[in-house]
Amino acid sequence: MSCTFQAADVLLCAAVRTVLLNSSTIEVAVGLHEDARFEFPCSARSDDSTPVSVRWYRIDEDNEEVAVRDVPDRLTLTKNGSLIIQLAKNVTDTDSWTEFLGEYRCRASNSYSQAERVVLIRDKNYIAPGQYHVSVSRWRSG
Repeated sequence: MSCTFQAADVLLCAAVRTVLLNSSTIEVAVGLHEDARFEFPCSARSDDSTPVSVRWYRIDEDNEEVAVRDVPDRLTLTKNGSLIIQLAKNVTDTDSWTEFLGEYRCRASNSYSQAERVVLIRDKNYIAPGQYHVSVSRWRSG
């Protein structure tokens, strides 16, 4: 809440809105067994008297938000609000982006408002229902 004194010692207060500094949706396509590292920044600002908290959530198969937690050497939540996801190429047969595909949401909030950023991570070889993958090649006859 931001408050200022006006004439005749009247105190005016107004709720301060959380402002997400980077609110655009990000969509990333990755090969399931590629070596890759992505960092998704999420920071916000507000009045000093209403500190901002930043939290990341993943949307599960039931469309429920699940708080994102660190996964050593793969998923890191930084102190500045960024989400880092990294995977080394084929370290083991189980190393795959499959477990990280989906929708993530960064939510910044203070006591008065909140703002969100959406990150979508998808398989670059996935073709959505109703879409077609067309390959065109040229060849010459004899």
